Amino acid sequence: MKVKKLISTGILGLMLACTFMQTSMLVKANNHTDKVFNFSFIADGSDIAPEAPRAKNDNTASYVKSNAGVDQFSVWFGGTNGNNADAMTSNIVSSYAIMPAGSYRYISNNAYGRFRNVYPIFTVGQDNRAHRLSGKWSPDNISGRY
Repeated sequence: MKVKKLISTGILGLMLACTFMQTSMLVKANNHTDKVFNFSFIADGSDIAPEAPRAKNDNTASYVKSNAGVDQFSVWFGGTNGNNADAMTSNIVSSYAIMPAGSYRYISNNAYGRFRNVYPIFTVGQDNRAHRLSGKWSPDNISGRY
């Protein structure tokens, strides 16, 4: 009887240890809290709207979601070691993604290890019309996607 209880306890302990080891190997994004953006501008070809930089804490892709009912826009990411976004930065760290209304994207970038912070840069096609862009973004994501 004591041997069965000892073996059962040992198996349970081994299962718990395996579960702990598996969870500790998961990707943990440190800055995945979504920040809302909402602004309007006239698309005359010179409008580029950067958001304030946020810390890039791991090498996962950044996340952007467009609200339903807003105009389609393009987004890419810039990197900085300071706290200011620069719309004309040469520190572009991703390719651009087109964001149709209601869509979301994981945008791979190579900012981690090169820059402390990243920021999205938004733009729309040159059509001289007023556009409203809104949604949310985060520098890291919890999906583990790169």
